[in-house]
Amino acid sequence: MKLIDFDEKFNKKVAEMLEKHAGERTEEEWEDEIAKAYARFGDTYMGQLGKTPRQYFAQMGDAELVETLKEYLLQGVSVPDFLCEEIESRGVFESLLSLLHETDEELVHYALNLIGNDRRAMGRYAEMLSEEEYDEHIKDALSDLMKTHADEVKEAVLPLVKTENRAYALEILSKCAERDDRVYEALLTAFRTADEEDVPLYAGYLASYGDDRALPFLLEHIRRSDIDFVTFQELKFAIEALGGEYNEQRDFSEDESYKKIMEAGAGTDIFGSKRS
Repeated sequence: MKLIDFDEKFNKKVAEMLEKHAGERTEEEWEDEIAKAYARFGDTYMGQLGKTPRQYFAQMGDAELVETLKEYLLQGVSVPDFLCEEIESRGVFESLLSLLHETDEELVHYALNLIGNDRRAMGRYAEMLSEEEYDEHIKDALSDLMKTHADEVKEAVLPLVKTENRAYALEILSKCAERDDRVYEALLTAFRTADEEDVPLYAGYLASYGDDRALPFLLEHIRRSDIDFVTFQELKFAIEALGGEYNEQRDFSEDESYKKIMEAGAGTDIFGSKRS
């Protein structure tokens, strides 16, 4: 497939404009002007096409749009915004969903950005989360999208708690709104068995899930004398988020994380008060 490098054509025009009007605008003004110029470029008639760039993509069918996107990436040609805009304007369609069975990282990222958190993709997202073909960058994106439909994907995600994809599964499950003992036990177990450096993360998951049965375990941990300041703060936040409280005074003046936070705050504590 012979592709048209719209961005290259536009960049040439921008280079000419910058050379002709150098020094007339600030860098920020130029960025704003270039963005506006690119939008106008999409509606500019091109003789070789007999239409504008936007019209060029608008006349393509759904499957052709997706194949064109794949070709731009395969041939290493800059993907024009006008192509993505046209795909997005049509909503989520079958040919677009088919990209979720591809394994090329860049192509899959484009698919995830275009499909977003559409419910029709959630089943496949859960499958992708369990598959070795996808790296952590894709799985991070998948978990972010799946969190918006946590209750719907719960059954597919729960088995992943016992796999190498456990971290993603727990993050998603922490966003479930419906109470489920299996979810609670998975999150609580993760907290109680976590390495100390991961305690703040899993305390946050318990806070997000919102089951106050976790309070005794959070309170037990916050009373430990060997926790650092960051862990203390996250535990205190989780306790308060679940309706509990912990008001014992603790001295973290010798804690390295506390010292760094104090130094970054130029002598104020985390609430903005001056240190005595």
